Amino acid sequence: MDAVSQLVSQGYDREFRIKDGRLFDLAHSSALDPKDIHVDTALRLASGRDGEDASNIYAISDRKSHSKGLLIDAFDIFDEICDRGLADRLAENRRTDFVEDSDVPSRYGLRKVYKSEFDRDPERYVLRIDYPDFPECPFGESFSMLGFDTAEQTYVWLVTGILRNSRLNRIPYQGADVPDNE
Repeated sequence: MDAVSQLVSQGYDREFRIKDGRLFDLAHSSALDPKDIHVDTALRLASGRDGEDASNIYAISDRKSHSKGLLIDAFDIFDEICDRGLADRLAENRRTDFVEDSDVPSRYGLRKVYKSEFDRDPERYVLRIDYPDFPECPFGESFSMLGFDTAEQTYVWLVTGILRNSRLNRIPYQGADVPDNE
């Protein structure tokens, strides 16, 4: 939160997201041309046992529109969902800081689940995607996915090491797509 606040105070006030592998400026609802962007700061915050939980913060300037914004990878997954060229540019000069929070039981107000707890009962936890009842994101954005503890029926923060685990069941929100059977 401190790093985000500092970058916002430096004028990085736009919100960027990854959609379909490309970088989007949410204020303009448009994709940014990769040749027009510059990654001014790339910071990886690793924590937990052996760095099993990480988030990335990117401060980006769009040379064409002269705007600056933040791209926050709270789940450490952009390497997997971005266009390869964009992912390489984001990570090129990324600095890693280790944050000691192995004793911290929560992240963003959600109980933190470490890999050792997941390994004891992997079927207990699922990854919910695009559910409308997600809690509020502390960055003023919205979560696109969150862990869910099926035993406690509560949202949890799964450390990023779990997100890459093939045993984690991923459940997209079905909502209005489910027919009424009439």
